[in-house]
Amino acid sequence: MRYTITTLCLLFSTYNVAALEPQITTGYHAKKHSINIGDIFSFQENGAWQALKVLDTHTDEYNSTTVHVLIYKPSTTKPTLKSLRNQPILSYHAPLSHTLFTSDWQFVGHASPLSAELKPYINYLKHNDFKKYAAATDQKIDDLIFRANTQYTKGYALSQAAQYEQAIEAYKQAVNIFPLYYEAIDNIGFAYMDMGEFEKAIEYFDRSLGVYPEGATALYYKGMSYINLEDAANAIETFKQGIEAFPERKQAFEEMYNSLRGLTR
Repeated sequence: MRYTITTLCLLFSTYNVAALEPQITTGYHAKKHSINIGDIFSFQENGAWQALKVLDTHTDEYNSTTVHVLIYKPSTTKPTLKSLRNQPILSYHAPLSHTLFTSDWQFVGHASPLSAELKPYINYLKHNDFKKYAAATDQKIDDLIFRANTQYTKGYALSQAAQYEQAIEAYKQAVNIFPLYYEAIDNIGFAYMDMGEFEKAIEYFDRSLGVYPEGATALYYKGMSYINLEDAANAIETFKQGIEAFPERKQAFEEMYNSLRGLTR
């Protein structure tokens, strides 16, 4: 497909999404370069019309622009602003390269994104660009971090009191406020280890590594969880990864790796 819509680099701009004022303009002409929030474009291929609405744009230091869009389901008729009001949505958010927008794409019109249309994109920002998420939702980062830290402290106290289920809920609240809080995700894993639920612990250590790939602690205790599950093969592989990924922590990973290798020979 010539204009296949693919997920590319995840980049961000700095405008306040929540502050958008509804605006509607209409037209239908080729548009090559200027791409603005709320612009709607369409192109035809194989008898079907594909339309999308611009939610956000960002140009990096290399002058490469990523365009965040809402994508409508294809239709057999040429879309208009009026027809798109009732057109089903294929995807509420996808980041695209500006290079996809060629002279074959036609400018349908302009309609500022509605709050309901922006919700999935706002959630995307929450998990990928917390600073912009705070700005877009008119919140202060310091306030959000304070709330997350309050839940983290509560979870830590509950863990120390061996109230692990309640601790996990508190840590989850911290992560819900601040999804990039990998220390709280780690502590959920530790709480599950303390409860003897090592498979759940591994799940959260993997989640932590997804947020913070430099998390040597999460990887180490993932390996320890495999040991507790008597899964030597995965434990060895995990500690081997640690040796390669974290040379500054090599000794700790290597001790466990060599010990397990000695037991399995």
